[in-house]
Amino acid sequence: MSKLSLTSCQLLTFIIGLLVRENFSEHFKYDPINIVNFTSCDEFVNNITFNPKTIVDVDWKIFYFWNHNYEESYNIKFSIATKTLVDRFRVELDDRMKPPVNWSNAELFMETSIDFSGLFIRTNVSGMFILIPSLAFEYDHAPQFLFALKYVKPGYLGMMNCKYRLCYAMAPASKLPDNHLLEQEAQKLGFRSDFGRTFTALVPPPPKLVDDRLMDDDDEDEHMEIVHNENLQLF
Repeated sequence: MSKLSLTSCQLLTFIIGLLVRENFSEHFKYDPINIVNFTSCDEFVNNITFNPKTIVDVDWKIFYFWNHNYEESYNIKFSIATKTLVDRFRVELDDRMKPPVNWSNAELFMETSIDFSGLFIRTNVSGMFILIPSLAFEYDHAPQFLFALKYVKPGYLGMMNCKYRLCYAMAPASKLPDNHLLEQEAQKLGFRSDFGRTFTALVPPPPKLVDDRLMDDDDEDEHMEIVHNENLQLF
């Protein structure tokens, strides 16, 4: 599997996970992560005036992640939402949107290098948007996500998922900070979290599984007993 397709699968798995959490959360239990001390969206956009024209037609690349899940870096591009595009969302999705969407507030369309896209609907708070993912065309109960966008000097873009308090620091792909300055430059977005890593950080590979051919029945029984006793979660 190619690196691009692997990243696409990782993001799709993450998005599907969010869909499940939003629509069937009463049926599932998740390991709690205390995010109360992470930067909130209100804090993130406090005292800023967001101008969408500053971020359009730029090939943005993620250089820092505040996310407890591992993701590889990818590119994001924003454009001003056209009437034709907004009409397509409105005609096909309006009856399914809960709460109702004010389509006249559609402002930006986001595309990524991993085939995920969405329409950004501005709210009454500068920098805060409702994100309608294009996956809504395929899933009847696709949720609306509240996101925040923040542009800071010398030309960095921050994008935050407000509910889960995940954040991404981006720079133009042709103007990425030097590797030794990535974390320092990401701090200019003013996001606070217990999780954070640069896009160049090495993530330890998963442990190698023992070749089944080298295990006799007793070894396999012992392995399964360890898994059971440790209450390990297998994905």
